[in-house]
Formats: sequence, C-alpha cells, structure tokens
Amino acid sequence: MSGARATTERSQQNGAHVPAAVATSRCMGYSLDPVREAVGRCVEELPELQERFRNARNVLVKPNLLSSSRGPDSHVNTHPSVVQALAELLIGQFGCQVWIGDSCGTLTRGSTARALENSQMNRVAEATGARIYNVDAQPRRVVAFEQGRIYKEIPLPSNLDQFDLIISVAKLKTHTLTYVTGPVKNLLGLVPGAGKKQAHLLAPRMEEFATLLCDLYALVRPGAAFTDGVVGMEGRGPNNGRPRRVGLIAASCDAVALDSFCAQVMGFSPLRIPLLAECHERGLGIAEPRLMEVRGEGAAAFAPEKFAKPSTYTQSLALRLVPRWLFRSAFGLTVTRHAAIDGQRCTRCGECARNCPSHAIWQDEASGSYRVDPRKCIACYCCDEVCPSDAITMRGSWLHEAMNWAASRFG
Repeated sequence: MSGARATTERSQQNGAHVPAAVATSRCMGYSLDPVREAVGRCVEELPELQERFRNARNVLVKPNLLSSSRGPDSHVNTHPSVVQALAELLIGQFGCQVWIGDSCGTLTRGSTARALENSQMNRVAEATGARIYNVDAQPRRVVAFEQGRIYKEIPLPSNLDQFDLIISVAKLKTHTLTYVTGPVKNLLGLVPGAGKKQAHLLAPRMEEFATLLCDLYALVRPGAAFTDGVVGMEGRGPNNGRPRRVGLIAASCDAVALDSFCAQVMGFSPLRIPLLAECHERGLGIAEPRLMEVRGEGAAAFAPEKFAKPSTYTQSLALRLVPRWLFRSAFGLTVTRHAAIDGQRCTRCGECARNCPSHAIWQDEASGSYRVDPRKCIACYCCDEVCPSDAITMRGSWLHEAMNWAASRFG
C-alpha cells in the first residue's frame, strides 16, 4: 500500500462530483457505551466505509490534538471516548492494527508526547491494544508535489506509507483563520513539528492558507473521516472559544462532505468557507449540500440556536456589502492588523513566541513580558491558536476595530 500515493491517484481521478454520503448519530455524552453505539450506527449506515475497513490492515486514527496541556473536559481536543470506540470497532470487528497519532499544535519540545498523555490517548491505546504514532518522533522526508498550487514540497513522516487507511477524527469547532476546523484541516497534524509553522509562513492569509490545506489534502486524502460533535466549540475557536453541546457524531468516506455538514450544523454556508469551496472546485470532495446524502438526522436537527461564529467570519460577510469601488481601500484598512498580548491574562508560558512563524513576538528581558512587533506580524493567528490563557487579541485600524465591535455585538 502507499497511503499518500494511492490517495493522490484517487484525487487525480476524481474530476466529477459524485454524491457523497454522510452518516449521523445523536450522542449526548461521552460515556463509552453511548459513544460506541453512535459510532457503530454511523458505520452501519455506510457500507462503503465498512468495505474500506475490511480492506485495511494497518490504520492510522488521526485525532485533533491541538493542545498539549488541556484534558478532555476542555473540549479543545478530540475526546478519547470517540477514539476508543472507533479503535475497538476497527480491531474487534474488522481485525485492523490501529495506530493513534498526531503532531500537537504547540512547538515546545516534547509537546506531542504531553498531548498524547493529557488527552488520554495513551490510555486509549492501552485499553484497546492500539499503538501510539507520535508524528514528531517519526523519520521525515520532503515530498515533492507538482500539482500543489502553493504547497509544492510537503514535509511528512517518511513511514506514512505503511498505513493502508488514514482516518481523520476531528473536533467540531470554529476557527479564527479558516472559520471552521474539521477533518480536512485536521490533516495539518501530519506535518511534523515546526513544519506547521513554516506552512503558516508560506501562506499567512486566509485564502492562501486554504489553498495550502487543499494541496495537503490532495496529497494525503484520508479514506474515512469522523467528527466528534458531542460537545463542540463556538466563537473564538479552535482553542479559546466556548464549549457548546451539539450531541453529534458523524462519519463519511468524504472528509470534505463531512466538513460541509458540520459547517451547516454551526450555521455556516459551506461554499462561503474558502477551504471547502476550493476543495469542491478542485474535485477533492463534495461541499455543495444538495449533492450530499445524509443518512440519519440532518444538519438542522443538530444545529444549536445562535451558534457563535468567529469575528473574522462576520467581518468577511460585512466586506461583501462594501461597494466594489470602495472594496480595495476597505480591504487594505481591514487586513492591516496585528496580534496584541493582554498582560493581565498572559502567564508568560512563551507558546506564542515559539509558534510565531515570522518571529514577531519577543520577551522583554527587563519585565519578562511578551511583546509583539507589529511590523513583523503577519496576522496568521498561530499565537492565538496556541495561547492557553486567551491572552491574544488582534488589533488594527479603526475600521477593523469597528468591525470587531459589530461582530461581537451582532455576530
């Protein structure tokens, strides 16, 4: 098997849009038995997924382990109960050898090992007989990808091809840069360590970063995807938003379709999400709701009332109302922004500085406080994404501040 190579061939062959199936199941808590039932129902509704499980010997289950320090109750990372239920099914019913692996969002030495411990993935491995696959500890290689529009050379574990099947198991969350984060963006965790930092430096703006993520997805497409939406996150996701109970577990063989379904649950129009729109346009999956077959309850049945969106999404919608002759000026005023650190909230952990691709954050030797050089900041939200104390805000022009106020007031 060649996991990355095989999925690339599928992406090249997938020129037409074929209807995609998404299976959904209601699950209101993380006790193992209800989660097992919900995961099992999703798999039962997808014969094509069962076929992929039967044909796979070595399976990588890829959760979203953004935080190295937070436990399951913070609802930042994929919950261990969902991963355990899936691993048990793969091993017990389909005879697969399962690995559980990721590269943590933070870049402190040993952060992925701590993430695997604090997220309780190590306990899941012990309970199920699965193995741990610490992406940061694997040998690496740079894979040339000529079809990439931005990501022409992608650093990946050199032994990723050992897996017959990669399953992206994401958390249902909003995201300040990409608006939503789900099974497609979750694949960025297959890029080891500082490679993720370089990805943000290569594509700092939202539209560019969406294209980069599409490039990665075109090279390493998972054969299956699940979403942990029992408790999601709204507002300032993916790290500092508010937990929100949704009661959803969902699955699909098409990660783009699953992302699209979850975006609808959160109240987004999927084709207004640049990442999903570009995946759809490039034939990498289905983002158009009318081309999706939902097996189970639909998005409206799970959608919480007034699910809070990131202020960046509200700003983007507001810009659509700006007349074309004024757009360029307004756009320039809006994107001229930079990170700022709230000294009262900051715990001086240094994660922001370690994760800043442009080295715009530094520590003042006299006070010990962390500061931002606005001239170097590329507004990529990396610092905000990893800050454990919600101490990062984005500041900019008067228009940007006014739109932030409007987003918080009416968004």
